[in-house]
Amino acid sequence: MLLQSLPNETLLQILHSISSVQDVLSLTLTSHRFHNLLSRPAQRLPILFDAAERQCGPLSSAVAVVTHYPSQLPHIPRPSPPKSLSLLKQILQVGQVANAWADLYPFTYWRGTEEDCASRRLLREHERYRVRRACYRIWLYDLAFHNANFGRYTRLQPPVVRSRAALLRAWPTRELGELLDFQSMMRAVLELFVCPSDGAVIHRHKERYGEIPLVNLFHPSGQLKSHRYDHSSTTYTRPAYHHHEIWEGWGGDVEWYYVVEDMLKLHPGQLMELYDFVANSKGKLGMMDGMTTTTSSHKAAVKAFVARLGEWFDNNGETLGETVTFVISERGEGGEEEEEDARGWGDLVLECGD
Repeated sequence: MLLQSLPNETLLQILHSISSVQDVLSLTLTSHRFHNLLSRPAQRLPILFDAAERQCGPLSSAVAVVTHYPSQLPHIPRPSPPKSLSLLKQILQVGQVANAWADLYPFTYWRGTEEDCASRRLLREHERYRVRRACYRIWLYDLAFHNANFGRYTRLQPPVVRSRAALLRAWPTRELGELLDFQSMMRAVLELFVCPSDGAVIHRHKERYGEIPLVNLFHPSGQLKSHRYDHSSTTYTRPAYHHHEIWEGWGGDVEWYYVVEDMLKLHPGQLMELYDFVANSKGKLGMMDGMTTTTSSHKAAVKAFVARLGEWFDNNGETLGETVTFVISERGEGGEEEEEDARGWGDLVLECGD
């Protein structure tokens, strides 16, 4: 039986079951009949939003991100905005970032030993859904509480702590653990790609080139004098015959730890942009007009990206971990011990069966 011979009701059911917006649009280009079905306003938006739910869901969490406004308390439920193509476009933008994190998850969770690499697999659909949900929720938390209104001297004030906790109380403990899973993945991306420590750079060099001596180069940067990120650190290069590739460390273990804690305030969209820039050399950073993408400029680009965020960002670590601990302790579920169990990341996101 030809697809064209099916009744409109069956064709609409097919359109409603497609798993991505791009596939819906591609199908409508195959014939005038499919195009006419999607051209009707009463049918177009429900079909596209159903596809977006499968591609980028949960849409309720994605909508909370794209409709967030600084003057509104994030924990107070708001009416769902009317469906529109403009809203769909914004959802697809944050959904693309969330799916990029879901693609990256296996490479950060199964890494290190040969056994880990042998166990690596793609995430199942319900696992990708959990990663996206955690991504949107951390994104919302970062927009609400990791900004210039919450400096280092206000983070422990009781009203601020209660405001942060009010958002997390809406989610069950298991899903709070998923947030810590996702944050652990963000930490791994920072450690491996965006701002590795000096020790990690040396270890990476030895793994690839053995005991060949490193060349130490110092790059004083008068233009980028800003707070913690301007510490004097060593830039490590390949041996002379590969001197074009430069790896730059971000300091010793203690200093680097505080750098990572600060960088964890970046929301998933910002961190994915940095990852694409540093690891994949994709284009320019959105806040860095005119910055080149050569390997030697990666650290300078990241420093300038952070400097553009403002002084509040420096020496003011992330607050999600301590807020999760606070909320779990309120529930009488173990506090820091429960948080540490959840930080054995992957166990919640990768649990089978839904």
